[in-house]
Amino acid sequence: MKNILSLMILILLCSCSGVSPAEYVKWVEDEENGLRKTKTVGEYEFNIQYCPSSYLEIKRKLDKRDMSPDTEIIDGDSAFSFVFRIIRPAELADRAAFQLINEENFRLVQGGDTCRSDLVLYENNFNISPFESYSVLFDSKSHNCDFRFVYDGLALGTGPIIFSFKQKDVERLPQISN
Repeated sequence: MKNILSLMILILLCSCSGVSPAEYVKWVEDEENGLRKTKTVGEYEFNIQYCPSSYLEIKRKLDKRDMSPDTEIIDGDSAFSFVFRIIRPAELADRAAFQLINEENFRLVQGGDTCRSDLVLYENNFNISPFESYSVLFDSKSHNCDFRFVYDGLALGTGPIIFSFKQKDVERLPQISN
């Protein structure tokens, strides 16, 4: 009886304690947990990371960088935030098409509702790396249902690139220990 009681207390303690901030970031970035996805279409690879507000807050603290005022908008609990990356072929010298990608090129679909992105920040890497990175924000309240991130693909001629996310994966986010 004493062993059973000890086991129950141990289980309770383990379930109440959360993960460290670094472990939380690692969990969110692990593709097996459903919040990071990759697709290859033609010669491009597309990578998407869903960024819960707690993830962004931890990343900001871990990076210890000065953030621009625009990034403060991303903190809202009602906002959907993503980091969208396009890995381009190394031999592609003309990057002009990537600089044309903006708010009009992204949509969020939740159930029957579709909204355009409210903010897209393009991270210019000056051709140092083979990827183009965009922070994409939708100021939309969660409908507590599965949702889809859609890049229309017009600038690159790929056609729509759709990433589906399951609400159950978002609900499985671990608790962060204090």
